[in-house]
Amino acid sequence: MARSDVSFHLGQQVVCISDRFSQCKYWRNAVRTFPKLHGIYTIREIHQSGDLIGFCFHEFSNPRAEFSRGYLEPAFNSRNFRPVKRTSIDVFEKLLAPADLVDS
Repeated sequence: MARSDVSFHLGQQVVCISDRFSQCKYWRNAVRTFPKLHGIYTIREIHQSGDLIGFCFHEFSNPRAEFSRGYLEPAFNSRNFRPVKRTSIDVFEKLLAPADLVDS
């Protein structure tokens, strides 16, 4: 959504890759809890305003405030997050498993 190579959806887990959030004083005053760098969060809401896409998360909430789009919870810019990549360790477990001994 925010970038052509990345799409996001509700319930998706994302990792915070930048903790440099908006410096807008009004927005910052509305935020009580910020995502932490390298923290993993689950998308609860997706807000879009023009080219900006913002996330709200299941792990915490912030009080709603009056913004140009209405009375909303402040959202965090999607550019500060990337999808969590799940890595299977099956390949590594097979490398560690002892090879079967072959009877001669």
